[in-house]
Amino acid sequence: MDAACYYRQLLKSCKHITNADELKEIRIAFDFLVSGLVETEPFIAAERLHRACSIATILAGEMELPVSCIVAALIKDVPDTENNSAIRDVFDRDILGLIVQLNKIAGLHTERISIQAENFIQLLLALTNDIRVILIGLADRLFLMRSISNLPEALQRKISSETINLYTPLAHRLGLYKIKAELEELAMQHAYPLIYRSIVSKIEQTKLAQENLIREFIQPIEQELRKTKLSFEIKSRTKSIPSIWNKMKNQNVDFEQVYDLFAIRIITNSAQQDEKRDCWEIYSLVTNIYKPNASRMRDWISAPKSSGYESLHATVIGPQEKWIEVQIRSKRMDEDAEKGQAAHWKYKSAPANESEADQRLRNIRAKLESYTATEGDAESETQIQHSDNNVYIFTPQGDLKKLPFGATVLDFAFEIHTDVGSRCTGAKVNKSFVPLKHVLKTGDMVEIITSKTQRPSKDWLNIAITNKAKNKIKRHLKEDEFSQADTGRDILLRKFAQLKINNADEAIHKLVDYYKADNSLDLFHDIATEKIDIQKIKDILSSIFNSEEPKPHQKAANKKQKTPTITASKAIVIVNEETPLSDVKLAKCCHPVMGDGIFGFVTVTEGIKIHRHDCTNAREMHNRYSYRIVKARWADNMEMSNFLATIKVTGIDSVGILSTITSTLSGELNANTRSINIESKKGKFEGMITLNVSGRNHLEMIIARLQKIKDITRVIRIN
Repeated sequence: MDAACYYRQLLKSCKHITNADELKEIRIAFDFLVSGLVETEPFIAAERLHRACSIATILAGEMELPVSCIVAALIKDVPDTENNSAIRDVFDRDILGLIVQLNKIAGLHTERISIQAENFIQLLLALTNDIRVILIGLADRLFLMRSISNLPEALQRKISSETINLYTPLAHRLGLYKIKAELEELAMQHAYPLIYRSIVSKIEQTKLAQENLIREFIQPIEQELRKTKLSFEIKSRTKSIPSIWNKMKNQNVDFEQVYDLFAIRIITNSAQQDEKRDCWEIYSLVTNIYKPNASRMRDWISAPKSSGYESLHATVIGPQEKWIEVQIRSKRMDEDAEKGQAAHWKYKSAPANESEADQRLRNIRAKLESYTATEGDAESETQIQHSDNNVYIFTPQGDLKKLPFGATVLDFAFEIHTDVGSRCTGAKVNKSFVPLKHVLKTGDMVEIITSKTQRPSKDWLNIAITNKAKNKIKRHLKEDEFSQADTGRDILLRKFAQLKINNADEAIHKLVDYYKADNSLDLFHDIATEKIDIQKIKDILSSIFNSEEPKPHQKAANKKQKTPTITASKAIVIVNEETPLSDVKLAKCCHPVMGDGIFGFVTVTEGIKIHRHDCTNAREMHNRYSYRIVKARWADNMEMSNFLATIKVTGIDSVGILSTITSTLSGELNANTRSINIESKKGKFEGMITLNVSGRNHLEMIIARLQKIKDITRVIRIN
């Protein structure tokens, strides 16, 4: 087809454009396209001419869009359009703006679109502030799908998958029903050709039987309707192939089990004030002839769908015991649904579960419906009001990540994975190297650069803006601090062993006071990072302990000065089989007593806490903070004999049971009861008793003795 034929075809599609100046603008754009392709290879030039004119024809004839859309579609594929100074001389900046945004969309990475359709829709909206760009993009995709048979099969499947997952839902939400249906049909043909051909074949095989069934079904309805004063029309339609396939998948049935392969539509030509009454009259007439399925009755006339869709749906048992769907509506309702003005679109109100993309598209829909054939292209009439405060970023694999506006390379790295974030040294954004603090923009493709030696620093907290990244950085810093503290502690204990200091706990306490550290962890951390010189520890401890020695006139004055020691007999627990601790904290979550299997946990501010092996928190501590776990056992000759323990007692609420329990505890069991709380209900009691015991053996003896008391059914130790 030569250029003149393309132009005549385009003009025929512009029936909605009557302004001579606008028609002249289309001619100028067409001539610009033809002249711009002169120096292009003939084959490529012919392809571009065909593509541009076909898309412009869709925009004009099938979508009836303004002249600006038609002009932009014609010239957008002219080589080097954005940098072509001739465009600025011939067309206004509005047209150039459209082309810039169209090129942004054309450059999207769509490799992973099938699993992230919702994010891609939001990305599409974030990249443009003009509804015309989205509509031109849909027309472009429709042209591509119509000519897809000329492409290799692998590319056909890829493009069809993109169409199903992005462009079909987009057209669906915009209310462009006919375009949505055609895209869906074409995409299925090439994405799932075997399934498509199989369903088509089965429909053809049953076509004659279906036609006979429809005629048999409609005949009595027509006879009864003619007896009324209603003006009506009856249509029948077979469900689309994608619709049938979706039903087969969703209901997990074969083709033969899809009972509603076609639907009957009864349309009444009623005045608007009579629509509801007439539709209900037809409904009554149909259900008098055929038995309805009450559970499948849908009244979208009294309460239209959120899309604005209005119709009465009834499913009845027709001839041959076949279920048949009947749709009853007025001519106005039918035109609204057929033209896509109301069908499948949320534009009357925004439901509570409406997604961000739905809200954005609902605004676009309002703009779309405001177009008229004579409307100008004023910029204010076509701008989308953006409310999305996010940016949409691609990985090199095509995955799409949503981040808040202002997010940096560091935020993106932690969004991918914690390990990637913690080892991030920078990135390549759109193939250019950038630092961690580089702020990302929607549509960027980001490749994170990592190093095995990289670790998070406090400065990173000033770079990251997302809570996820900040929390991960803080956690890494804290874990590094504990890991370094553990190293510093080992260094210090080895030094104590060289100096033959037996009471490490007291020596550590003295050093914390000397260096004015907040706690022992800070002391250990400073030793690991060499802020404290370990070689000076001996002199410092000698100075501290010498200042506490007896005065010269006392008996001990002539004795050789040495660093005092504290014997293990005063220790409560032994840590790591070498360090006795006398001032130790027992965890309140499990209340360990002498004889329990125990371990130590290095806390942030309270030194080492002792937990039972069966503590409810033990698993989490071992899994998440294994580097802070230290081996511990009770000291052999410990003097402490006052441990807290809690027991739970249940039984029958008999007279004097509480008195029996307390007297047994304080008498023969020699246990000091700290608190007792007993509740009684429906003849039974449950009590929590906290008491002092000398160790595990003492506690087990108490439990065994209480279980022998009459009316007590159970005694257990609890955390």
